[in-house]
Amino acid sequence: MGVIPASQARALFTQGLVDVYREQVQTTAFLRSFFPTEEFGTKYLSVEVERGFEKVAVDILRGTEGQRNVFSKSTEKIWEPPLYKEFFDMTQLDVYDRLFTSTGDISDADLGGLIAESAKRLMSLQQKIERAYELQASQVLFDGITTLSAVESIDWKRKAGSLVDQSATTWLTNTNNPFTTLETGAQFIRTNGKSQGEVYNVIMAANVLTAFLGNTYVKERSDILNFNLGNVNLPQRNSVGAAYHGRVSSGSYLFDIWTYPEEYTNSAGVATGYIPTKKLTILPTNPRFKMAFAAVPQLIESGVQNIRGAYKVSEYIDQRKATHEIEIQSAGLAIPVAVDQIFTAQVLA
Repeated sequence: MGVIPASQARALFTQGLVDVYREQVQTTAFLRSFFPTEEFGTKYLSVEVERGFEKVAVDILRGTEGQRNVFSKSTEKIWEPPLYKEFFDMTQLDVYDRLFTSTGDISDADLGGLIAESAKRLMSLQQKIERAYELQASQVLFDGITTLSAVESIDWKRKAGSLVDQSATTWLTNTNNPFTTLETGAQFIRTNGKSQGEVYNVIMAANVLTAFLGNTYVKERSDILNFNLGNVNLPQRNSVGAAYHGRVSSGSYLFDIWTYPEEYTNSAGVATGYIPTKKLTILPTNPRFKMAFAAVPQLIESGVQNIRGAYKVSEYIDQRKATHEIEIQSAGLAIPVAVDQIFTAQVLA
């Protein structure tokens, strides 16, 4: 067993903690897979929106003046993302006193044990924040409002046509053709969201999938094809926790059907699914969304720039409280840049 001078223990601990921390396994993030990550060194996040069009050019007589075009003004939208800050006190760990109060040499086993245990706890805190971001993505896709606790919730102003209620004629009654719902959703995204491509993702609650498979229209066609993830885009294909159920067609479009039975524990201690029951959401294969990270609050020092990154880990020693704390911060926001590229339907009562 090796020994380490006590004077070097703290520096070795910090370096070791970063190394182990980066190797930990991530939590499930299927919904976030539709939101590519982008990091900024600013406090606020902004998106500049300019409406596009699909007008066709009309030919003119030679020698005459051409067709004058006027483009709409762009609109900048700015948000201050929510801040997440989680920490734990290392002095509560059994090995801490042996490691940092020793005046002589300490064993590398003790140092390794403290690093491993601290890394586990730090990753648990990161996973808490990761679940918050997965919940943000769910709220954007299924509700259109990001619900926050400490700051004002964000209404993404989704159009009424993208949030439809078909619970009066549910898929269970066989008076509502599920293929019509899927085609309507794809057509909304194509027309309003200017999405190009014929393949769409459909994320269903488990009870919605059961109703879909039991619906008379679906049974009569019996053509759920290609139970093959090779047809699916990489971000979703590599995501953990989602179940792929195959591909169907309706009208001019193809639909990959997913369920996502993962859960989180809400503030009341109740296990809650990320996918609301009774609902489904339709998305293009490459929607214009972003998981954007702003800089967390930092002291401004001469010659030092704000640290970019999804997460910032800090170490604090409080002599008065006699605590040695490890803290992780993050300021991220799931942004539906092209908000009209989402279609949500409630198809069960």
